[in-house]
Amino acid sequence: MRTWLVLAAVLAVAAAAAADALRGGLRDRDVSGAAPAAERRIVPPGVPSGFMGTVFYSDPADGCRLHSLQLAGFSAAPPPPPDVQACRFSLSPDGARAAPDGSVWSPFGGVVAVPHGDGFSLEAGPSATIAVRGRAPAFKPDGTLTQVRDGKLVEWAIDCNPGERLFTLPEDNATARCFRTVYPHPVTSLAWFSNSRFAAVLPHGGLVIVEDGNVLVRADLPQFRRASLELSPKRSFATLWLDGELAGTFDAGGGPAPIAPVGTVTALAWAPSERWLVAATREGAVFLLRPDTGDARLRRLDISARDLAWR
Repeated sequence: MRTWLVLAAVLAVAAAAAADALRGGLRDRDVSGAAPAAERRIVPPGVPSGFMGTVFYSDPADGCRLHSLQLAGFSAAPPPPPDVQACRFSLSPDGARAAPDGSVWSPFGGVVAVPHGDGFSLEAGPSATIAVRGRAPAFKPDGTLTQVRDGKLVEWAIDCNPGERLFTLPEDNATARCFRTVYPHPVTSLAWFSNSRFAAVLPHGGLVIVEDGNVLVRADLPQFRRASLELSPKRSFATLWLDGELAGTFDAGGGPAPIAPVGTVTALAWAPSERWLVAATREGAVFLLRPDTGDARLRRLDISARDLAWR
């Protein structure tokens, strides 16, 4: 097992600069009914590769109402963003809906897990909401739901073994399911790189990368009150947030995905191509940059933001 993580180097840079369907569950519909938006875009002449799409942001000058910016031409993007006022938000994969901060969308956006109190709700539309006991909901790339329950990370399964305790959900055709242990320990936040590999923050403050139940990478983290993990669109990179500030970016092997130092980053969004990203600082400034290229590809955008998404 590797006991190091190059993430530590990224943490030092940050300090110096200041885990479709609920596999047998609620059906995760491909709400677009067509190819992903990134595949339908036409790139205008002169636009850098991987640069297309729309950035959504909460504008502090407008009561944190969501705005959008079309990066090809840096103009307001049609159609309008969801009519939401929220300084922090979680945007659906198609950019049509916004959920509260901390919510996790299934791969196609048909289901969203919204944490609250000691549990979370699964929402697949206005009339399909299910309350679930447990914490740290996350979706694998294939749409399987995982969560922490009774001190273990489990997944929802339908291929259950004889003798396993079964359960059903309302409005789901009485499909029988069981909980299957994925990792016999609790986690506070996790993100799935693949159907078998995830990164997770542990309750005692460590970070692990686990493959099929085996710990590949383990690292200690500085003290924090709140931690979360997010993934880039293709699940190539994870971002680690400690107390609302970017602490590091790393790949599925624990290697760094460094970005140019632009200050204390409080929001970040990857382009669908993962070749570009936008980052907002504590002061509200927003920068467009290429990861791992230093300052050469850095541009400040004429907007301010508390949170960001790129679709």
